[in-house]
Amino acid sequence: MNPKDLDRKISQILGLDERREKDNELYKVFSEVFDKTTIDTLAYFHKRGKIKRLLGVISTGKEANVFKGVDKDGNYVAIKVYRTYTTEFRRIWEYLAADPRISYLPKDIRKMVFIWTRREFKNLQRAMKYAVRAPEPIVFSNNVLIMEYIGDEFPAPRLKDVERDLNKKEFEELYEFAMESIEKLWKRGDMVHGDLSEYNILVWEKPVIIDWSQATVKRNRMALTLLYRDLRNITNYFAKKGIKVDNPDEKFRELAGD
Repeated sequence: MNPKDLDRKISQILGLDERREKDNELYKVFSEVFDKTTIDTLAYFHKRGKIKRLLGVISTGKEANVFKGVDKDGNYVAIKVYRTYTTEFRRIWEYLAADPRISYLPKDIRKMVFIWTRREFKNLQRAMKYAVRAPEPIVFSNNVLIMEYIGDEFPAPRLKDVERDLNKKEFEELYEFAMESIEKLWKRGDMVHGDLSEYNILVWEKPVIIDWSQATVKRNRMALTLLYRDLRNITNYFAKKGIKVDNPDEKFRELAGD
């Protein structure tokens, strides 16, 4: 794709006016970070009306960026874009290799990222099936996942970002939510989140758990390790906030013995 075509596609997806300066933050993220595959995938969703335009960056990371967008009907959506050439290759490979749902792992990192994206979509579907509050997945293709946007004009904050504003009762309710979610996933969904912490619980009208890419099923040989990690992370965090918590070792034995 020549530079002019790339520039045109980016401008179309972002809804940029031709008179607008091209060096705004959102344009920089696209033109400097994303490759042709990503731009083509976003253009495909744009053509289908799944993304009318992107409105801003929600979060950035080594593995993926998340954007706030709007679809053709004016509904807010969250668009998660995985980097097709990521420094997280080894971590992704280890999680996929251990997942019994994955029958084949390509050598091409770009195709492996596509599998990783599909895996998060399926994990979100499974979480919601068993009544664990997560963003509703809408559609995915290649390295782009579109899902429910949590928030209003501004994205819902992470627990870590608002902990100073919460009272003890609110911490207690969030602790109960987190522990009930771990238990529901394990007992009813045969599943574990694997990276549950104050960084991926959104505080909204009802709390929401995000970042499901590493989540896996109970049959995974890593599942018990991930279950214990979730229990330890949650109990350690809330104990520091003065909340009476379960003993993570006892809770682990209770769940793992099922």
